[in-house]
Amino acid sequence: MKYFLGIDGGGTKTAFLCKEENGAQVCKFTLGSIHVLQVRKEEAVHTIKTALKQVEEHMDLTCDELYICAGLAGYGADQHLVKQIEEICAEGFASYPYCIVNDADIALEGALAGEDGILVISGTGSIALAKVKENCYRSGGWGYHLGDEGSGYWIGKCLLQEYSKQCDGRKPKTKVVEYIKQKCKLKEEYDLISYVANTLKADRKEIAKFAECVLELANQNDSAAYEIYDLAAKEIAQLIHSLMHHFEHDVVVSYAGGVWAGKEYLLTPLKTYCDQRVKFIDPKYDPCYGACRIAKAKFI
Repeated sequence: MKYFLGIDGGGTKTAFLCKEENGAQVCKFTLGSIHVLQVRKEEAVHTIKTALKQVEEHMDLTCDELYICAGLAGYGADQHLVKQIEEICAEGFASYPYCIVNDADIALEGALAGEDGILVISGTGSIALAKVKENCYRSGGWGYHLGDEGSGYWIGKCLLQEYSKQCDGRKPKTKVVEYIKQKCKLKEEYDLISYVANTLKADRKEIAKFAECVLELANQNDSAAYEIYDLAAKEIAQLIHSLMHHFEHDVVVSYAGGVWAGKEYLLTPLKTYCDQRVKFIDPKYDPCYGACRIAKAKFI
């Protein structure tokens, strides 16, 4: 029996899924981050070895029976990061056969189950990927300094900007001002400036968490939250349309990432901004499943 271990390594956590060759699930669990920008090399290696021990407890393995695909954030064009990630994996996986891809690649493989189409990932950052036969194309993914439109960071920043405009009277007040004041425990409206600079340290992930606040406000029928989702939908539609020329017919589009927790408010405007050839579907499988598929295709 051959086994496949799929790993989804993001910035805050790492998910593991082990499946048998026949598709049966052996185990699935989550551990801490192994991202090179978040934890030390020793901690990342320890997490990988801990995960392998958990997998080994479920079966009797020899080194040539377990095949691994790790989809890891940061594994891309930055060769300095690539080298660090490869060193961690070489030490962590030891004698097990493995391959490393970007976490976006396994999300694409899982969401579309290997079929052609487009995946829009809107998490802390944003990127769209198109799969056409054996080719993969991308749009977005420029990082929060240059882009990441429609991402959690972008949406969170939009909310904080909305707060400042409502405080000034540049926009009519909704529930946003009082919500942010209570959320951030502000005494005065302008205290948000020091809160973002000193408490949040202007940290990308901390600001991205305010995307959850937009969802809460939308659930309270706040018009400003609806507007932010509408703006995000326009940006995501541009990502999709920039990849449409790779397809001759209708295009299946799926989605992944934390922002899609608010898909109730995002999909409706998005459908109005997208070409009629676009057909939206829920993700077929999660990124770990996609990693298992890649491992099986590569090693068998």
